[in-house]
Amino acid sequence: MTFKQFYLISLFGITCLAGTYLLLLWLSHSKKSKLNHLYKEVNQGLIFIVFAVFSWSIVSVYKVFDLQEFSPSYLINDRILSSLNNLFFFLSLAYIPVQKKNFFTSFFIKKDKWLLNVFLIFSVVITFFTITDKIGSHFNLLARVIIISLDSIFSISCLFAIGYVLYISFSELGFNKPILTYLKIIIGLLAATQIILPLSKMIPGLLNDFYPVLLAWFIIFISQFILLLVCYYSVLYYSYANNLKADTTTLKTPNINAHEINELLGIEIGYEKSSKQFYLSLSFKDQFNKQQKEINENPKLLQPLIYWVLFSVAKKNNAMLYHQDLAIAKFRMVDYWNKDSNYKLSQELLFFNESGNFEFKINGHDINFNDFEFLKSKSPIKDAFKKHFICFISNEIKNTAQLNNKKNADKYTADHFDDFYFNL
Repeated sequence: MTFKQFYLISLFGITCLAGTYLLLLWLSHSKKSKLNHLYKEVNQGLIFIVFAVFSWSIVSVYKVFDLQEFSPSYLINDRILSSLNNLFFFLSLAYIPVQKKNFFTSFFIKKDKWLLNVFLIFSVVITFFTITDKIGSHFNLLARVIIISLDSIFSISCLFAIGYVLYISFSELGFNKPILTYLKIIIGLLAATQIILPLSKMIPGLLNDFYPVLLAWFIIFISQFILLLVCYYSVLYYSYANNLKADTTTLKTPNINAHEINELLGIEIGYEKSSKQFYLSLSFKDQFNKQQKEINENPKLLQPLIYWVLFSVAKKNNAMLYHQDLAIAKFRMVDYWNKDSNYKLSQELLFFNESGNFEFKINGHDINFNDFEFLKSKSPIKDAFKKHFICFISNEIKNTAQLNNKKNADKYTADHFDDFYFNL
């Protein structure tokens, strides 16, 4: 057995076992995605990660049976398989939950558009590789350099992109600085292999003596990168399970005999001073088309009710909300009502979705507040509006003030939010 064969078998073992674990993790939560939009989005991202990891397994099997790595057909097929790996990682970016809003993460707000653009770009790349295979005898060093360089650029870009998004998400999950630094080091060193290893393919004789060391370097850092993915999704699911469990402890056990709400007619949110209760009241038609009204009361201002206030004001101001945490918020809002009501509400009935921009389906004039000034005085409600302030700004102002830039957006929020909130 040669060193190269040992490396390929090791790569196959690491990626196949890790991919199998991630696939089992996905399967164990796939049923939840039918009931919970939060799990649905994470599961969509995880399945792309599974395909990406298994694509490394396919590459290793392919190379074991064809070690003529400087032939044109081998080189092109190898780059096509590598492009598929990058494709799946790029697709997964839109489904890694991050709350931080900046220029880069703004690309993922409209997920459908991101998926379409990624597929179009990689279709062009793979088509280029396929056409290159047809030049036959004209295949030379220059063509080989172009193909490998192009693939290396995409691979490095993919690693830095997914590394950056994972860095944000790790920090939002509460990981401390040493772990975040370790993640940056692993991504940086793995990206370096995408420069050095291709050089050995472009100029075979130059790095022959170092080639075994370079392969060992690659297998070490790719195994650590995959380990970080395994840890990330394990911790992410554990975190979601704990958050949902914590929410259910503050609310009543769901009523399994609850009827369905057929049409939402009105919303009222407020604070009743005599009973010292926050409340949410819905007017609606039930499944028999009979008009009903129910009130959900709670002495505490819970986070789901804060989002009911936020969405209600947004609807009255003709604003659509977008943010990475809305998947969790929307689930908790509906859950807040359903666990304390004899009538079930669904996200499909309550929300309108336009490519990741959400709003209530009910008309704004059918939404009312009781003692809104008291609600506004609560700092958690003010913080929620500040967090989503950008959604209430017109597109003309966003473009003029260049609010796609985080620094500009933060400055605009600091200068204008208080006036906006005062005049709500």
